[in-house]
This record gives sequence, C-alpha cells and structure tokens, in this order.
Amino acid sequence: MIRLEHTRHDKHSKHEKGTGEKEKENKDKKEKKKKKRWQSPTSINSYLYCPRKFYLSKIAKLKQKPSIHLIRGNAVHSAIEKFYKHRINRCANMDYTELRQIVADLFRGEWENKKDDFKTLDLAIDEIDFFYIDSQKMMLNFLDDFIRDRGFEKPDPVIEKTLFSHKYLLLARLDKIEKHSLPHYIEDFKTSKSIEITPDIKRQMGICALLYEEVYKKKPVLGVNFLKFRNGKRIVNISDDYIEQLKSLVLEVHSRTQSEDIRDYPCTCGWCNKNFDVDTLCQSLI
Repeated sequence: MIRLEHTRHDKHSKHEKGTGEKEKENKDKKEKKKKKRWQSPTSINSYLYCPRKFYLSKIAKLKQKPSIHLIRGNAVHSAIEKFYKHRINRCANMDYTELRQIVADLFRGEWENKKDDFKTLDLAIDEIDFFYIDSQKMMLNFLDDFIRDRGFEKPDPVIEKTLFSHKYLLLARLDKIEKHSLPHYIEDFKTSKSIEITPDIKRQMGICALLYEEVYKKKPVLGVNFLKFRNGKRIVNISDDYIEQLKSLVLEVHSRTQSEDIRDYPCTCGWCNKNFDVDTLCQSLI
C-alpha cells in the first residue's frame, strides 16, 4: 500500500508540486499584505519586558487585571487633566487654601469613580486608604509645582495630546506640552515610588521626542514630574544617536510582532498568567 501511494505520488508529483508552489506564493502574498500593528511606548516596553505580555494585551486583546497602582495612576492623571479643563489654572486670585481644597476635591471625585475597581482588589480598606492619602499628596505636590513655576502667568498648555507617525506606525500620548516659548517643553507625570529615570522611562520620552520632532519639526525639552516627591521634576536628556537607535528598535519590534501565534511570544517575566485573565486561551500553549 505504501508502495502504491508512493507510485501515485510520483505520477502526480508535477501537479502537486505546482499546487504547493501556488499555495506558498499565495501565503507569501498574504503575509506581505498583513498590516503592521501600531506601536506605542507602552507596547514597545511591554514587548522588551516580556513578549507574552505584549501578545496578551496587544494581540489577544486581554485586559490586564486591575492593580492599585494602575487605578491610582489613572485617577491622578484624570484629576490633573480636569485641573486644566475646569480652568483652575486661570484662577490666579484664588486663596492658596481654597486652591488646595479644589485640587483635593478633584482627586477625590476621580478616586470615587474607581470604587467598582477597588472591589476587584485583594486589599483591606486601610490599605486602600493609605494609597488615597498618598495620591492626594501627589496632587498637592502638583499644585505646588504649578505655583512655583508661575503657572498662572503662562498660556494654557496642551493636555493629553496624542501624536502619530504613519512613517513608523507609532503613537504616543503626551501628558502636557508647553508651546509658549522655545524650545517647546513636554512633561510626563509619574506616580511611581522611585525618582529614577529608568531605561523604560528614557525610551518612552525618547519616542515622544521622535514623534514631536516629526510632527512639529522642533526638538522639545523633555521633563518627567515624579509627583510623589516635592520638587520631583527631572529633565531627560536624549541625544540624536539615541533617537536613531530608537528608530531601529521600533522597526525591529514591528518585524518581530507580525505573528499571531502565541508560541512566538514566550513569557520571560513569570507573571503573565497572574496579571491577565487567560482562561479563554488554550492553557497548553501558555
């Protein structure tokens, strides 16, 4: 039987070979037509930290399980955005005590909006209260920085602006842009417990600079405001060589993230199964 199958295979080998080549050619064309994914500082840092984390969030579209740090960060950023949206930055004649109360109230409103998220956390009420007080201090540090920098005297900054590069299929959301003087100034707000400019932060700010220069044709000054600390602003120095390295890195990440096969994205952190709801995926591949 094996002999007959082999003989029949030889008889039709030319036809089968042609079919196989056509299938391969069609497959190659489909691969070429496959669109690259838009990348961001978060997705690139995620891939470099753990390819599986990138896969679960970017390709499988799974939501990361809530954590107090994510919730707190979102609440603080939303409160700062509303500080400008509600034009508090134009209330120069307001008493400082009243300003502090308004800023505290803005944050409390955002915190209360997260109540449903808190229910998913394995934290005691005292622990949640600790993070609330700690985060409120960050908001007051933000206000003090604003006053120290003569924020009432400056034109309105651009808040929460997303920049896009179709050339690199790259995007980034900028927390604050000041355009009233040259060079323009970009500031990112951090709620982390460290004041260190980590490689991830430097990479993030470098991508922001890359996008800003492409969109506005100007090199910005880059700053990070570590809100947990008084006088927590730090300037991030980015060289032209570093920007060129980032461009190569972006292209490399694009080339490595075209596959939709989970096996091409190994877990290198050991935490993916805990940080994502992976019940809907094939457990044998995780």
